[in-house]
Order: sequence, then C-alpha cells, then structure tokens
Amino acid sequence: MGLRVQAFFYIRPTAMDPVDLGGPKIAQRMMRITIAALFAAAMATVHAQDATLTGKVTDAKSGEVLIGVNVIYAAGKGVATDIDGNYALKLPPGEYKLGFSFIGYTTRSETIVLAADEQRVLDMKLAVAANQLDAVVVSAGRFEQRVGEVTQSLSVLRPEIVLNKNIISMSEALDQVPGVVIIDEEPQIRAGSGFSYGAGSRVQVCVDDVPILSGDIGRPNWTFLPMENLEQVEVIKGASSVLYGSAALSGVINVRTAYPRAEPQTRVTTFTGIYDTPGHAPAKWWDQNQPGFGGANFFHSRRFGQLDLVLGGNAFSDNGFVGPEPQPADSVARDPYRLGPGGYEHRVRFNTGLRWRSKSVKGLSFGLNGNVMKSRSTSVFIWNDTDRGLFRPFPGTVTRTKGTQFYVDPFVIYHSPGGTRHSLRTRWHRQIFDNDNGQGNSNSTTHAEYQAQQKVEIFGETVLTGGALVRNVNSTAELYSGDGDGDGLNTALNTAVYLQVDKKLLEERLSLSAGVRYEQFKVNDDVAGQPVFRAGATYRVLQATYVRASYGQGFRYPNIGERFISTNVGQLRIFPNANLNPEQSWNTEAGIKQGFKLGGFTGYLDAVVFQQEFQDYVEFTFGQWKPFTIATAIQDFYGLGFKSVNTGNARVTGLELELAGKGKIGGVEIQALIGYTTTKPVSTTPDFVYAERVDVPIPIIPSPSFTNSSYNPQDNILKFRIRNTFRSDVQFEYRKVFTGFSTRYNSHVQNIDKAFVDLDAGPPQPDVLPTNITGWLADRQSGGVWIVDARAGLHLTKQLRVALIVNNLTNEVYALRPLSIEAPRSFQVQLSAGL
Repeated sequence: MGLRVQAFFYIRPTAMDPVDLGGPKIAQRMMRITIAALFAAAMATVHAQDATLTGKVTDAKSGEVLIGVNVIYAAGKGVATDIDGNYALKLPPGEYKLGFSFIGYTTRSETIVLAADEQRVLDMKLAVAANQLDAVVVSAGRFEQRVGEVTQSLSVLRPEIVLNKNIISMSEALDQVPGVVIIDEEPQIRAGSGFSYGAGSRVQVCVDDVPILSGDIGRPNWTFLPMENLEQVEVIKGASSVLYGSAALSGVINVRTAYPRAEPQTRVTTFTGIYDTPGHAPAKWWDQNQPGFGGANFFHSRRFGQLDLVLGGNAFSDNGFVGPEPQPADSVARDPYRLGPGGYEHRVRFNTGLRWRSKSVKGLSFGLNGNVMKSRSTSVFIWNDTDRGLFRPFPGTVTRTKGTQFYVDPFVIYHSPGGTRHSLRTRWHRQIFDNDNGQGNSNSTTHAEYQAQQKVEIFGETVLTGGALVRNVNSTAELYSGDGDGDGLNTALNTAVYLQVDKKLLEERLSLSAGVRYEQFKVNDDVAGQPVFRAGATYRVLQATYVRASYGQGFRYPNIGERFISTNVGQLRIFPNANLNPEQSWNTEAGIKQGFKLGGFTGYLDAVVFQQEFQDYVEFTFGQWKPFTIATAIQDFYGLGFKSVNTGNARVTGLELELAGKGKIGGVEIQALIGYTTTKPVSTTPDFVYAERVDVPIPIIPSPSFTNSSYNPQDNILKFRIRNTFRSDVQFEYRKVFTGFSTRYNSHVQNIDKAFVDLDAGPPQPDVLPTNITGWLADRQSGGVWIVDARAGLHLTKQLRVALIVNNLTNEVYALRPLSIEAPRSFQVQLSAGL
C-alpha cells in the first residue's frame, strides 16, 4: 500500500530593511527559504510504490512443483519457493536479473523491468540438467554452484546407477567413480592411502554434510548409508580440510538425500542371486549348493501440507563366497555352513526423514533424520593359500560381529529477510559391535555444527560462509585397550571454526575461492591444533570452457583406534602407538573442463594434473615392537607385528581424465561416466628410520625404514597402492529395453610389507601366514585386471521393470589387496516397481 504525505509551509513576512543584496540579513533569509524548500521536497507526496512479483516454479517435463528453488534478485537477496512451488517478492521499480537454481536442474536467469505499482506474474519451468556443466552441486563450497564453476576436481554420481546396477552398498557405487578405490572398506582417492586395517580414513564421508565416519577409528560403514532416497553423491578430490575438517586430507564423499516432490513416490525392489564357480576351479569350496544372496528395499516419500516425509528400508542376506576354514573333504561336502565361520553378512536397515516448513516464520524449516541397522557379519583378514584355499580364510583370521548402529539428526535452517542462511545440524551416532575374539567395541559420537552464509555485493557477487563445530566421542572397547590405563575407555573432542569467501569477477567469468580453518583435537589428555588454508580459481574462457587451479592444506589428527588398538589376527599382533603424531599435507592441481554436445548428447571432458605432499605420513607397518623374551615368543610372536607409525614424508603426483554426459543419439537414451587416473605415490624419505628397534639381545629384523621394510622398493612406490585405474559405466535405453556395462581396471599392487614374503619363504610358521604370497606377487608385478559387469532389462509397464545383472562377467580371479580375494562371477535377477 502506497504512502501519501502532503506538507504545507507558511513563511511569515517581516518588515524589510532597505535592500542590500550583499547584506547578511538577505543571506539569512535565503538560507531559511532554501532549507524550507529542501524539507518540503523531502516530505513531498510519495507517489512511487513497490512492484509485486509472484510465480510458480515447476519441472519442465513432469509439471510437478519444485520446493526450495532459490529465486535470487541481488547478491544475498531472494527467497525460496514454498511447499506449493510459489514465490513472492516486493521490489522497488527498476531492472532486475533473476536467478532460479535448484540441485539437479539447469540454472535459469531472466531479466525483467518492473514499473511502480505493477503486479507481475513470472512462472518458471526448470529442466533437469542435460548439460553436465549446468548441474548444481553443493559440497565444494557449501552453497549451490554449477559444476563448471567449482575450483576443485569434483565427480557427481547420479542415483540411477544404484538402481541400474542393483547396488546394495555405497562402496559398490563409489567403485564407478574415477580415481576412487575401496580397499578393505577404506576409501582411497588418487592413491592417497594404503592399507591401514580399517583405521584412519584420509577421506571424509558425510551424509547431508554431517560426518558419518565412526568416532573411534574413523572408518565408514558403507552398508549403513541410506541408498534408497539418493539425490546424488558428490566426490571432491584433493585436500578439503577447510570446510570438512581433519579427515578430508585427500577428499570428501558427500551423500545427499532427497526430499519429497509434489507427487508421492514409492519404489519397491527385490532381488536374488548366486555366486558362480571361481575362475580358479580348485578353489571351489562348496559341493552342489552354490552360495546365494538376496534382499529387498523400499522407498516412499510424500508431503502432508507443510510436512515432508521420507521412509526407506533395506534387508539383505549373503551366504558369502568365502567359505569356512579348511576341513576334511567329506565334512565339507556334508554341511559346509556349520563347520565354522566364512564370509557372510545379514542385515536389516530402516531410515526416515521429516522436515517441517513453517508458514508462520517465513524462511524457517526444521526436522529430524534417522537411520538404524542391525547386522550379523564376518570379516576375513587373509586367505588360506593361493590354490585350494584361495576362497577360504586362514585359521584364526575371521572375526564374527553382531552390530547395532543408529543415528538421529535434528536440524534447523533459517533464511533471514536480510538474505542470511543460518543452519544448525546435529547428530547423535551410536555404534555397538559385539565381536567374538576380544575385539568388541562401542562408541557414541555427538556432533553439532552451526553455519551462517551470506551473499553480498562487493565489486560483484560474494558469498561468505562461516561456521563453528564441536564433536565429542566416548569409546568403550576391548579393541582399544592400549591406552595408558589399559581399560579401553577413551574420549576424543574436536572443535573448529572456519571461514570461506567465494567471489565472482569479470562479469562472472572468474570465480575465486579462499578459506581458513582452525581445528583443535583432544584425545584423552593429549591436545593438538593447527590452522589450514585453501584457495582456488576458475575462469570461463569460452562459453563451455573452464580452466581452474587450486591449493589446499590438510591436517589429520590420529584417532582413538590408530593410537590405542591392541589385538591379534591369528598369531600376528597389532600394537598400539600412543605417541603417533598428526600428519599434514598440501595439495595442488590445475585442470580444464570442456563442455560438448553431439546431437542430443551433452557432457563435459575434464583433464587435471595434481600433486599432494605429506609430512609425518602415517602407515600401518610391520616391525619388532616388543623385546624378544620367552613370554613374547609364545604370546606375541617374538614381539613382531603391525603398528601405525609416522613413516616420514611422501608425495603423490598424477593425471586424471573424466568424461560425463547424458542425452539422446537417435532414439537411444545414453548416460555415461568414464575416467582414467594414473598416479605415482612415492616415499620421499625412503631411508628414514621411522621406528628404532627395541633394545633386545636377539634382534629379529632391523629397525624399519621404507627401503628395508618393502617387498619391492624400486622407484620408492608406496605400499598397497593401486597406481592406475580406469572406470566406465554406460547405460543405453531404447523404448522399453535397457542395457548397460560397467568396466573397471585396477593395476596390480607392486609393493607390500617385506615381512609377508620373508615369513612365507622362510621356515614354516604354524598359524602365522598363508602360503605362496610370494608367487602371487611375482606373477603380478606389472599390468592389472579388467572387471566387466553387464546388465539388461525390460520395462514391463510404466511402473514395473525386470533386469538380469551379471557381475565379474569374465570370472576373473583377483585381489585389490594381496591376501584378500574378491568375488567371483555372480548372477542376479531384479524386480522393481515404482508408483
């Protein structure tokens, strides 16, 4: 409603002195008249009124309304669409450039001119991002950015691949991301990690921006992550500690879950399958009944007015391709599953998400996410041998686990009238693992992070992101009883503050990013802290050509597990190291991203070179950690075993190529994600003695350095590294028929701990090591293994589809980590119904 003000002024005449144009009285009168005139003008009738702009934002193809679309009219100023997809703005008359952005959709802009009192309706249709450069991501800067504008290497994994490949664990999905390898459940990005017995990830793993790594040992549990309601998975490559903290030394994996759209969605999937006879036939451990697996999952989402509801669940049973410990042949043929533990897994998981969008407080939303899983499973450390025992565990190296895990995530998000986005995300994460071999452990993690983000106009659009977090861990574990008290009770506290600035210049062709974080850790009574920095830039050279460069620092504090683990695997001892130092790193890269279009198929090709340097690098290393005595000879295998130690400095350099695209060629819909990564991970201090030999009268092995503890120290290649990888997933769909192929190449590991080979080649050591690892490695010092998965299916109706999936099509016999065999060929049938 407009405001009308009328002002009247009366200037009382007075007797005038003789005219004197230069006199002071005339000047005073003129001053009074001028002031009165200015005041009258300031308070004059106000005729100009704000214009009103309203509209609805919908999906261009389906017509469904889109909730939470950002509608921006100036830096830091705008609104988000409500539960009906509507938005409303009151703006002074003038010209505006409106931006409409939403995750998974192409960002659109519209320039309009608004007149006084105008009532304008501007509806907008957003299309799913066909051009991969236009796809919107959040993880890199904690705000919505187009893929082309991100200053770091970033890959996006779409949810379609999970359904198409019938993926039941996030680790299987990540196997298709260029530059990523999962070994013993530990994520490696660009050879930044080796074998660590599951402790101390250098890759941060998050669900909706909140870390999900276990609080005590820093390990992800991939089967626990919600797979049913994925929005997308964003993988940042390179040091990201400024926004994501200590564990993000080599990168970040952020699983983003989806909220309901306008129409309710339901999907139910069931599947069953079997493992085939291994490619090395003598290693087949079963008789006629092939081990099988099967399961089901479901997903439902809908809106009830202002309430968003998501439900999902998964049940899975796998009898396992690794059999029980070796038994006489007649016993195995009679009843193999009751002779001892093999590699099995049985689990049930349920998750939910609730979000309330307030109408009384505009811009406010709050909710609660939750996830719970019960499981029974085994983990197998090493095979029995490389012949008949390849798919059997070595005696004493199987751990049986009964697990209970859950988390509860309350959150509040508020968009203030001034354009500031406030978010408070919290999580209580509880894990209880009852192991059968003195390795039981449990922990509770409480996490809270407040973040404020503001877009401002400082010589162009500028985004300021700042935050503070606190993370507390309480651990009770037989497994981590190497602490000072020996009681297995340990605590950890992590606090941090951070600030990042993202800015666009040169008509938004240049994007700059810089940030700083200070992080402090306390494990029991030990305290350490350090600041880290990052900076990056992306420049749009042509319409679809972006060049970028970035630099980032990392700082990782050893967790409870690395410092205090104390256990046995068979006769091999694993020792604690309470004096483990934090590791530091810096990462730099330069790349170019080129968009392309071939007919109806659009995508991008990305090329990048990178280098990462590590100081006080932590590696899981074999050595003599106790004095040789009769007691240690009997109880601790002469004081020999593994321990996490600081091994000096290391460097990883390499090159990565990635192609991502989707669209139609002819009448065939195609989706593709293809990439090649080559690395050279080396020790830069190969002769540094990183652990002095204990003072013993009978030294069994020398004090370890990289050179003398390596099986193959040639070129100083780090242990347990897969240097070269190729990833490809391509899906074709024509009318009702679809087919797809996934291809993975992993080069063989060239170097492992020399102790495995020495003990294998020396006199027999009962219950200590498997046989013929020497021969296995000797045959695999060059080249690698190609794994091909295939799938084909049919849409029976619009709601129902059936598919046949064959994994490891050529039935390769291979190990990503020597001593741990991977799955043989498997066949499965999938039936999926969506409403």
